[in-house]
Amino acid sequence: LSAFIVASGLLLNNATIVIGGMLVTPVLTPVLAIALGFATGEQTTLKKEALFVLKSFLTIIVSALVLTILFGDAEHPFVFDNSVRTAVLYFIVALASGIAATLAWTRKEIAEILPGVAVAVSLVPPLSLIGIGIGALDFEVMRVHFFIFLFNFLGIIVGSLGVFSMLKFYKAEKHVEAKTKQMK
Repeated sequence: LSAFIVASGLLLNNATIVIGGMLVTPVLTPVLAIALGFATGEQTTLKKEALFVLKSFLTIIVSALVLTILFGDAEHPFVFDNSVRTAVLYFIVALASGIAATLAWTRKEIAEILPGVAVAVSLVPPLSLIGIGIGALDFEVMRVHFFIFLFNFLGIIVGSLGVFSMLKFYKAEKHVEAKTKQMK
């Protein structure tokens, strides 16, 4: 549903709709779970969440593609500065968002910041714009937004891994095994 909301907002050039769609996006938690799988070395979790995220990302792209085919491209396509400066700034935003999201996810007392983090993370709009670019046969839009998405995704993973490492989640399995042995 979020994919259709965000893609519609992008096609309408309506930032309010895009932000609303980003607030109902359920994709942040599985991305954090991927980072958790890396941090703990839990291959089953990593594979399961990576497959779910891949399916979600493809659903977002296809939803935007379908809406673009049905309703046409936006009147004023979203144009972003295509420079190294912009790419680095997107990565910094994603890195900070990954840190904030992981802290909120692991610390229930600050969980109220998650909606703000969901908006800052911005995974769905670039994916939707890739679908719109495909529908409009605009390869420049596809390329630019693929890299924006990639920097956001990698930034979230790196930021989240940093927090999980600082919180020593890599010791979680050993801790659980030790507690289990004590209980026997």
